[in-house]
Amino acid sequence: MKKLFALVLTIFAVSLFAKTNKSLKNVSVVDLFKQKEYKYICDHRWHYINKYELKREDILSLVAYSCLKVHFLTPALDLAKVLRITKEGRINATYINTLYLMKLLLIQYLYNENALLDVKLPEISNDLLAHVFYLVQKQKPAVNKLKTSVTDGNKTYEIYFKPTINDIIIDIYQNGKKIKKEMYW
Repeated sequence: MKKLFALVLTIFAVSLFAKTNKSLKNVSVVDLFKQKEYKYICDHRWHYINKYELKREDILSLVAYSCLKVHFLTPALDLAKVLRITKEGRINATYINTLYLMKLLLIQYLYNENALLDVKLPEISNDLLAHVFYLVQKQKPAVNKLKTSVTDGNKTYEIYFKPTINDIIIDIYQNGKKIKKEMYW
């Protein structure tokens, strides 16, 4: 009985997932973005790259921004490579590459390779990873077991690296209570 229930549940889940993906397949990137289907857009970035490269950098920029909305920096690099034709595309590519470089420099810092202390990067004011990067540069906190923390007012940001999944993780605490966890792939 348990095996039959598990089989029925699996079939239901697979059909639901297939139906969801199928129903999203014919929706425009703009509409998917409005529906906040960021992960779906990012997961299908190669479809959009193949369809719009050298034609619609505005759409590719939206795909890249979708990847950034879900903190998928590594997949966003696929888009940064093709955003090169228009001025806006090049600016967006630089933005993506700068965020990714911040991630790499934070990883080096967590390995006690203080490389990020001397680097001057373009100012990014609307991203948590960038905010934490600048705080680490300014505060130069101690690192213990690939983990460090910085403060900004009543918030504390605990930053650590998981080598097995290649993620920078930021736990956000306000007045000593954990309020959020953000992961950057």
